Amino acid sequence: MTDRDMNASGDSPSDTSPSAEAAFRRAAEDAIERDEAWELADLVLRIAQEAASREWAQSCCIQLSRHHSAEVRGNAVTGFGHLARRFGRVEPQGVRRRVEIALHDPSAYVRSQARSAALDLHTFLGWELEVDEV
Repeated sequence: MTDRDMNASGDSPSDTSPSAEAAFRRAAEDAIERDEAWELADLVLRIAQEAASREWAQSCCIQLSRHHSAEVRGNAVTGFGHLARRFGRVEPQGVRRRVEIALHDPSAYVRSQARSAALDLHTFLGWELEVDEV
Protein backbone atom coordinates (compact mmCIF):
# COMPACT_ATOMS: atom_id res chain seq x y z
CA MET A 1 0.00 0.00 0.00
CA THR A 2 1.47 3.35 -0.96
CA ASP A 3 1.00 6.74 0.65
CA ARG A 4 -1.08 7.66 -2.37
CA ASP A 5 -3.42 4.75 -1.65
CA MET A 6 -3.75 5.89 1.94
CA ASN A 7 -4.63 9.50 1.16
CA ALA A 8 -5.96 10.57 -2.20
CA SER A 9 -5.81 14.29 -1.28
CA GLY A 10 -2.01 14.24 -1.35
CA ASP A 11 -1.72 15.07 2.34
CA SER A 12 0.80 13.18 4.39
CA PRO A 13 -0.74 10.05 5.97
CA SER A 14 0.30 11.39 9.37
CA ASP A 15 -1.90 14.47 8.79
CA THR A 16 -4.43 14.37 11.61
CA SER A 17 -7.11 16.51 9.96
CA PRO A 18 -10.56 14.87 10.03
CA SER A 19 -10.56 14.38 6.26
CA ALA A 20 -7.09 12.82 6.25
CA GLU A 21 -8.01 10.51 9.14
CA ALA A 22 -11.24 9.50 7.38
CA ALA A 23 -9.34 8.74 4.17
CA PHE A 24 -6.75 6.75 6.15
CA ARG A 25 -9.51 4.72 7.84
CA ARG A 26 -11.35 4.03 4.58
CA ALA A 27 -8.17 2.87 2.87
CA ALA A 28 -7.20 0.73 5.87
CA GLU A 29 -10.64 -0.85 6.12
CA ASP A 30 -10.61 -1.56 2.37
CA ALA A 31 -7.22 -3.26 2.75
CA ILE A 32 -8.50 -5.34 5.68
CA GLU A 33 -11.44 -6.38 3.51
CA ARG A 34 -9.07 -7.41 0.66
CA ASP A 35 -7.15 -9.53 3.19
CA GLU A 36 -3.80 -9.53 1.39
CA ALA A 37 -1.16 -10.51 3.97
CA TRP A 38 1.65 -8.60 2.23
CA GLU A 39 -0.42 -5.42 2.49
CA LEU A 40 -1.72 -5.98 6.03
CA ALA A 41 1.69 -6.71 7.55
CA ASP A 42 2.80 -3.10 6.97
CA LEU A 43 -0.63 -1.57 7.36
CA VAL A 44 -1.21 -2.80 10.91
CA LEU A 45 1.99 -1.09 12.04
CA ARG A 46 0.96 2.14 10.31
CA ILE A 47 -2.42 1.98 12.02
CA ALA A 48 -0.80 1.53 15.44
CA GLN A 49 1.71 4.31 14.82
CA GLU A 50 -0.46 6.87 13.04
CA ALA A 51 -4.19 6.47 13.71
CA ALA A 52 -5.74 9.30 15.72
CA SER A 53 -8.25 7.03 17.46
CA ARG A 54 -6.81 4.59 19.99
CA GLU A 55 -10.06 2.65 20.08
CA TRP A 56 -10.18 2.13 16.32
CA ALA A 57 -6.46 1.29 16.08
CA GLN A 58 -6.76 -1.16 18.97
CA SER A 59 -9.77 -2.82 17.34
CA CYS A 60 -7.81 -3.25 14.10
CA CYS A 61 -4.82 -4.70 15.96
CA ILE A 62 -7.05 -7.14 17.86
CA GLN A 63 -8.73 -8.24 14.64
CA LEU A 64 -5.44 -8.67 12.79
CA SER A 65 -3.81 -10.48 15.72
CA ARG A 66 -6.06 -13.40 14.69
CA HIS A 67 -4.93 -13.35 11.04
CA HIS A 68 -3.78 -16.53 9.26
CA SER A 69 -0.44 -14.89 8.38
CA ALA A 70 2.19 -15.04 11.13
CA GLU A 71 3.74 -11.78 9.94
CA VAL A 72 0.39 -9.98 10.22
CA ARG A 73 -0.29 -11.53 13.66
CA GLY A 74 3.15 -10.61 14.93
CA ASN A 75 2.96 -7.05 13.67
CA ALA A 76 -0.54 -6.65 15.12
CA VAL A 77 0.76 -7.70 18.54
CA THR A 78 3.66 -5.26 18.15
CA GLY A 79 1.01 -2.63 17.53
CA PHE A 80 -0.27 -3.01 21.10
CA GLY A 81 3.10 -1.79 22.37
CA HIS A 82 2.95 1.21 20.02
CA LEU A 83 -0.54 2.05 21.26
CA ALA A 84 0.59 1.82 24.89
CA ARG A 85 3.48 4.19 24.16
CA ARG A 86 1.40 6.66 22.13
CA PHE A 87 -1.76 6.79 24.22
CA GLY A 88 -0.64 5.66 27.67
CA ARG A 89 -3.39 3.05 27.83
CA VAL A 90 -5.10 0.19 26.04
CA GLU A 91 -8.14 -1.83 27.02
CA PRO A 92 -6.78 -4.62 29.21
CA GLN A 93 -9.46 -7.24 28.51
CA GLY A 94 -8.86 -7.70 24.79
CA VAL A 95 -5.22 -6.71 24.55
CA ARG A 96 -3.89 -8.77 27.46
CA ARG A 97 -5.60 -11.91 26.13
CA ARG A 98 -4.29 -11.41 22.58
CA VAL A 99 -0.70 -10.93 23.85
CA GLU A 100 -0.96 -13.99 26.13
CA ILE A 101 -2.19 -16.08 23.19
CA ALA A 102 0.59 -14.73 20.96
CA LEU A 103 3.21 -15.71 23.54
CA HIS A 104 2.28 -19.33 22.77
CA ASP A 105 1.78 -18.96 19.01
CA PRO A 106 3.25 -21.73 16.81
CA SER A 107 5.27 -19.06 14.97
CA ALA A 108 8.60 -18.02 16.49
CA TYR A 109 8.13 -14.59 14.88
CA VAL A 110 4.79 -14.04 16.62
CA ARG A 111 6.19 -15.24 19.96
CA SER A 112 9.14 -12.85 19.60
CA GLN A 113 6.87 -9.92 18.79
CA ALA A 114 4.63 -10.86 21.73
CA ARG A 115 7.63 -10.81 24.11
CA SER A 116 8.50 -7.36 22.80
CA ALA A 117 4.90 -6.18 23.22
CA ALA A 118 4.79 -7.58 26.75
CA LEU A 119 7.93 -5.56 27.59
CA ASP A 120 6.36 -2.41 26.10
CA LEU A 121 3.15 -3.00 28.04
CA HIS A 122 5.21 -3.35 31.21
CA THR A 123 7.29 -0.26 30.44
CA PHE A 124 4.44 2.04 29.49
CA LEU A 125 1.52 0.64 31.50
CA GLY A 126 3.11 -1.35 34.32
CA TRP A 127 1.50 -4.61 33.18
CA GLU A 128 2.99 -7.90 34.32
CA LEU A 129 2.68 -10.70 31.78
CA GLU A 130 4.23 -14.11 32.19
CA VAL A 131 6.87 -14.39 29.49
CA ASP A 132 8.82 -17.61 28.94
CA GLU A 133 12.56 -17.19 28.59
CA VAL A 134 13.99 -18.06 25.18
